[in-house]
Amino acid sequence: MRTLFGKSAIAAVLTASAGAHAENVGISAGAFYTPALATALTAHGNHVSTVDWYNDHVLSGYDVYIQDGSSYANAAALDRFVYNGGTLIQLPWSFTHVSFTENTAVFGPRWSGTMREANPAIDVLATDDWLLQGVTLPAAGTQTIGREVGNEFVEGATPVLAWEDGTALLGYRRYGAGLVVGFDVHLTTSDASPLSSDWSNRVVFNAVNGVSAVPEPSTWVMLAVGTGVLFLRRRHPE
Repeated sequence: MRTLFGKSAIAAVLTASAGAHAENVGISAGAFYTPALATALTAHGNHVSTVDWYNDHVLSGYDVYIQDGSSYANAAALDRFVYNGGTLIQLPWSFTHVSFTENTAVFGPRWSGTMREANPAIDVLATDDWLLQGVTLPAAGTQTIGREVGNEFVEGATPVLAWEDGTALLGYRRYGAGLVVGFDVHLTTSDASPLSSDWSNRVVFNAVNGVSAVPEPSTWVMLAVGTGVLFLRRRHPE
């Protein structure tokens, strides 16, 4: 953890807000999403590594961790990772309180799941949200998808997108010094090629690289008065 004071702190926050890339991204290994998504993130300037098991020490090497529900999950370790300043991105099939604690849940438990169905229309709940920058959403019926039907946003989450039938699609919440982003879409032609469209990949890229667009309110208060200590976490692999 790096501690910054005064003008250096202000400069660092403003620089981050300009859209600096997260340097280190961890992603679940052996999941539907891993190969294509890791390749795409690497092409966008991120350092990406896949893991099939993790603990607090492993997670401390990442700025962002992407959790797929079909792979290993350690809810308590993810909770501490976010609280201490990490960013957790939750991909489909993982939105239950088994995978995440109540502190890091964005969506509630699912009622059922879908595979290979045409997508419903998408309702935009926050038009100018940072996660939607550069994103052109698909029309109803233009994609073949998998999703967790019945999820609702939990209390404290910021809703961004919802499927027209009311199922939560995209949202986020702060926990401690970190951020959790939940994304309930998996675009498929087969199980081997999810998140295969420009719009869905762009949402993930925004979540990975644009975290600083959602500063903690206390950070802005400290900047406004020109005093205080800002704690900016930056992880480096061993």
